[in-house]
Amino acid sequence: MKKVLLNEEMYYTPNFDYEQLKNRRKKFATNRINWFMNNSPKQDYQFPKDNITNFDNRKQYDYYQEDVKEDPIRKLFENRRSTLLNSFEGKWNREELFELLTIAVGPNPRKRVYHGEDLILRNYPSGGALFPVKLYIFVKDVEGVETGVYYISPQLKKLVKVENKKEMIWDNLFPMTLYKLDALSNSTEKLSFAVFMVVDFKESFKKYGELSERLAFFEAGHVGQNLQLVSSHLNKKSLPVCGLFPEEVEKQIGIQNSDTEYCIYGILFG
Repeated sequence: MKKVLLNEEMYYTPNFDYEQLKNRRKKFATNRINWFMNNSPKQDYQFPKDNITNFDNRKQYDYYQEDVKEDPIRKLFENRRSTLLNSFEGKWNREELFELLTIAVGPNPRKRVYHGEDLILRNYPSGGALFPVKLYIFVKDVEGVETGVYYISPQLKKLVKVENKKEMIWDNLFPMTLYKLDALSNSTEKLSFAVFMVVDFKESFKKYGELSERLAFFEAGHVGQNLQLVSSHLNKKSLPVCGLFPEEVEKQIGIQNSDTEYCIYGILFG
């Protein structure tokens, strides 16, 4: 097997050719100019269903447990749900927000030692414990927390405010609110805050090459699930969104011209 060497400029094999990944990201980037052309739904679709007749000659087990004793973990998962924006209640305070982040994100009190260095873990998995997904919170209306954009640092256990002089127009962050696409989800008026996930490939690409992109998507999904479950535990409402304008989020964070950082996902709370 050929040994692969990496330098600061990156990358000697096709799998470690960062230009390929960067160009693909540009191709699928969403922005306000091309959204209707490239990203809005184009065809009628149906919700997929399994048909029992397709499995007639296969071994089967009925796994679902109908009658079981009250299980708080099961109830938590069954109560997880997405709520459309207009049904948000817009009532969060500082203590509730901090509890959400502490449980869903961490850091985790467990430690892992790698090459003599203590690694700070979180409450969700990450390929190689590199945590390429950075978390930012956009605070709109949370009692006890100043409005603005914050970087969430699990290592420091802090929210760090991002210096930003750009005006925040919340409805402009999402197609559904900018273009009023859904009468039940057409306003951010009741929104309390949003958590956006930004992937930073600088370190993970050195280890995983193009696989780092998929790992980042998986990690964002883990984070989103944690946030929704804890939100449900707190009897709050949330909505995961991939339908957003990444460049508008990136402008607020200050990374709109970055070649290695991209906003890929978000979850709204109210």
